[in-house]
Amino acid sequence: MKSLAEILDRNLEAIVDLSLGHLLRLGLKYGIFRRLAGGVPREELLTMIPVSNKAYLGKLIDTYLALGFVEESDGVLKMPGFSYEFSLNTEDAGKLLSDWVQIVEELYKMADYAFISAEHPKILMDFDKGADFWDMRLLMELNRTYRQLASNLLGLEDGMNVLDLGCGSVSPVELGEAVGPNGKYVGVDFSPGLLSIAKTRVRNARMDWVVLREMDIRKLVIKNTYDAVVMSFVLEYLENPGAAVRRAIETLKPGGKLVIIEPFRDNYPRIAALEFFESLTKEFTCFPSSEDIIAAVEESPYDVRVEPIGKSTLLVTRLM
Repeated sequence: MKSLAEILDRNLEAIVDLSLGHLLRLGLKYGIFRRLAGGVPREELLTMIPVSNKAYLGKLIDTYLALGFVEESDGVLKMPGFSYEFSLNTEDAGKLLSDWVQIVEELYKMADYAFISAEHPKILMDFDKGADFWDMRLLMELNRTYRQLASNLLGLEDGMNVLDLGCGSVSPVELGEAVGPNGKYVGVDFSPGLLSIAKTRVRNARMDWVVLREMDIRKLVIKNTYDAVVMSFVLEYLENPGAAVRRAIETLKPGGKLVIIEPFRDNYPRIAALEFFESLTKEFTCFPSSEDIIAAVEESPYDVRVEPIGKSTLLVTRLM
């Protein structure tokens, strides 16, 4: 399990680093750094850069500010100078997967189209209109890694009842297989497009113990309790992730476990670079901090234990 967590963490670090490189690429392409060399008021800079979507350009500037690539004083923006470094040692090289590179490249291309218009047809970040793109992302080896990590941490086996909040299009088969045919897997997602893909896979696999429900997890109604609950890469789409986590704990049986997988922002100092590209999804808010999520867990009225696993995983056990 430690090995899977290490692979997940190292690849997320690399994704953030590559996203940072693409941010710098955008700054060079649109002449932003050149114009900042002598200092320029924010509104003047926005006017200078020849892109139509000024709101998205403003978000790019805000991201540079958050990362320290740009400074603002008395309304004037200036580039103080910075360096970009991607380090890779022999041990880490063996942990890096490859298929996510194509996804990060596609995100860069979509961001470029977003400077033309937020509604550009080549931006495939809508969970329904771009369901095929999201499915491609969910099929990545990296995502299989975190699903296997979740399965191992939860000890999924035949006969268990599992709730997957934000299940997407792939987990219903991969995690559902682990608990069938005598258990039950309930997958919840608000995207009809992704659920449609998932239902086809479940039907083809003849997994009648898998139940899929279209629902916003913020409005989750608790009718049953479960041995295990999964929340993977879903909290960044919620304005109040802590409330969703506490609700998830409510669904656990005594002794049940909840696994939460996210690139927690306090463990990835340059996460703002990835957030810039992920914000192409209108529901995206920001990646949560592990500190905030742990605090939310500890506010639960139940007796719980929370254990960090590496940089991107929290394992919560309901003791009583």
